[in-house]
Amino acid sequence: GGGGGGGGNSGGGNSGGNSSGGNSGNSNGNGNSGNNGKSGSNHGKGAGHVNATTGDKVEVTGNKVTVRHPDGITEKLENGRFSMKDALGRTIIDRQATPADVSRLKAL
Repeated sequence: GGGGGGGGNSGGGNSGGNSSGGNSGNSNGNGNSGNNGKSGSNHGKGAGHVNATTGDKVEVTGNKVTVRHPDGITEKLENGRFSMKDALGRTIIDRQATPADVSRLKAL
């Protein structure tokens, strides 16, 4: 009965590596809705607005969409790429944009 010890090498070490970055875009919930007072500041530029519900600042220039969240996180769609940076400017996500990314940012 001593032969059962071989199960230790089941390769579980690699399972966690790829799951981290993909879903971090969903963590910017609407908890910051107290920033509504700033919504009037952007009316000079037709291409930008502040979402009064979320406080997100949305700027559209040509084929580029930039969204800055009140917590400092920035999302950008440009040339078919989706990127997200944290409040310190470090890139969290950089990948091919999906139709879901496009429609989500356009809805803001």
